[in-house]
Amino acid sequence: MDARTWRFLRAENAAAYIKEYEKQRKDGWKLLELATTQRQFRTARDILNRLKNGIRGVLLADDVGLGKTTVATLCALVVAGKQGSVRILAPNEMMARRWRQEIEIHVNALTAFAERLDLQAVRSNRGANVSKLKPGQIAVSTHTKATDLRCNLLIVDEAHRTRSDQSRLATSIKEQRDDIDHIVVLTATPFSIDSRDLARLLARVGADEDVIKSMAVFAKNLEDLWKGKAIGDPALIADQLASSAGAAVEAMKPYVIRHGIGNLTKSEKAKFGEFETESPRSDIGDTMLEAMLRTDRALLLGLRTRAWTGKRRNDPRYHVARGKLLADLGDLAKRLEHKTDAPDARHAAEHVRTAIACLQDVPVHPKVESTAALAQGIVDANEKVLVFCDHHVPAGELAGELSKRMQRTPVARSPDKKIWLQAWEAVLGEKEGSDLKPDDRLRRRNFVNWLCSDGVRAQVGGWLRQSLRRGMHSDNLASLLRTPGFYVEPKRASIADQAWALYKQLIDEQSASTRTQLLRGSLALPGATLSRACAVCEVPEGTDDQSIYFQNQPDTVLAIFNSPFGPDVLVTTDKLSEGVDLHRFCRHLIHHELDPSPVRTVQRNGRLRRVGSWAARTHRPIVISYPALRGTRDERVVEIMQMRLKQFDLLLGGVGQDIDPDESTASERHALKILALAQEKMKGLKLCSL
Repeated sequence: MDARTWRFLRAENAAAYIKEYEKQRKDGWKLLELATTQRQFRTARDILNRLKNGIRGVLLADDVGLGKTTVATLCALVVAGKQGSVRILAPNEMMARRWRQEIEIHVNALTAFAERLDLQAVRSNRGANVSKLKPGQIAVSTHTKATDLRCNLLIVDEAHRTRSDQSRLATSIKEQRDDIDHIVVLTATPFSIDSRDLARLLARVGADEDVIKSMAVFAKNLEDLWKGKAIGDPALIADQLASSAGAAVEAMKPYVIRHGIGNLTKSEKAKFGEFETESPRSDIGDTMLEAMLRTDRALLLGLRTRAWTGKRRNDPRYHVARGKLLADLGDLAKRLEHKTDAPDARHAAEHVRTAIACLQDVPVHPKVESTAALAQGIVDANEKVLVFCDHHVPAGELAGELSKRMQRTPVARSPDKKIWLQAWEAVLGEKEGSDLKPDDRLRRRNFVNWLCSDGVRAQVGGWLRQSLRRGMHSDNLASLLRTPGFYVEPKRASIADQAWALYKQLIDEQSASTRTQLLRGSLALPGATLSRACAVCEVPEGTDDQSIYFQNQPDTVLAIFNSPFGPDVLVTTDKLSEGVDLHRFCRHLIHHELDPSPVRTVQRNGRLRRVGSWAARTHRPIVISYPALRGTRDERVVEIMQMRLKQFDLLLGGVGQDIDPDESTASERHALKILALAQEKMKGLKLCSL
């Protein structure tokens, strides 16, 4: 660890590095922002300095979207460039691919920029997964595949997933700690409901016992607050809470680096966009309410008769979609068939029949209907929208309803498909040429066919509606495709340029799955049909039209949703809540179904609040919606989530939730008042940021 090796990581060198990066940058790779690169340089240098000066491990807990991957990649390349060995552990293969791409993005620029580094081994290895590391290599694998962890630098991404001391990865790190020189742990969400999670992560990076004890004191004070044990003068309790938080922050400062978006410079903060939340409410309706109440009664009677054992009565999925509710009613009905002699069983069966009849009168769940209407309004305003669900069944059901509601209308005055095909071949042929290998030629042909599919042709035709006319030739259409200024694009890139950027991303060498998908034909890509929606979730049972579901192709969906083309609505489970970018053409997010943990909510929101977001580029806010059914469990879940986000915000900052002590129940008002007072006392505290 020689500090001269990373002398280039000075803020004043960021502009020169960006210039070198631009020489190496490929189509589809991200643009670097000066203020952000300067901060990332400072952060990487600080991590390396700490490791050099005797700190064995560092926890990088920057807000979601601030570029922790880039910071860690710079650290990894410095260590590898001095013939050190580096292991990077990602939570899944999709995120491991992103790490390999990040290495490729920076290794060529750094090779020319940092003369003291020898990155030949990294360049030849291309960040591939290797079991036995050689000097100068970087191995990228997943948490579950990690066995031999011996290396000079271990980087663990999204480490909150392994916060339990009993997790396989935590056990492996503990057992092999003497064979790991240094460790860098990345997570924007170090704890969820229990602040002890943060203490466990600190122990993993080598923090001493005093640090762990200080975190335990703060965690206990916070736990007592929410359990109603903090009785007395709110000001005194707030003093105690703020004091314990301050002690915890001071103790863990040597091991933790954190930046919140709210703490960035004005110029850099502008690159992320402003942040707004809304909580639209809708009514459940008498018929659906009767179905819910009868289901609850039937399940209670089912428990009495032991026809319903070991299952919850009030599954959260009942409140966001019909699928799970109908499935459980059907299951209970079958179980009750063999218990007709018991009075409770007969009453339960009657409630089941009535509940099912009620659901037949409500073909669309009220929550699905309200979310679909909310998304419809966003799409009608020519915007894209991202929708998150916690479970596959509600996600599939919601996606199906959205697809029914949102169909593109082909443009009446539009050239036929043959003219479109010739025009796209002309504009893309100018960029790629004709000297292609057979597989590459097939990929190009399938991509052009996708651009000429019913869905994309109707979409692009809508952008050019005023310019299209019957009898148009391919030359005229090709000229229109080169026209800038569609989709309110601030940089006024042409339609052809955006299509070319998407194609280059789909055929990138690091994106094997998208390259394979392009070989399967144009209909294998989302957006080929007239549906304006697509989903990354399991296909619902009994679904005839499966064209909008892409459970096994998230990379393809990500690439297309991050372009102006393809679906305007993406419904997904939390499979896409971490480590992916969905911000390039989208600024609206709807939480149709919440996970109980604020970690997941923060991670979801971070998909849109990232450097160079669509919101920042269009000077409009990121809008996060928490729709709920008025007077139901669903509404209460949203309220609880907002309180948990406020707790999360107290110590670490960055979530951006204002505390309002005048809301909710009496005990909650007491807790929130204390939190508000504690937060005020902690305003001057430097919460682990540089």
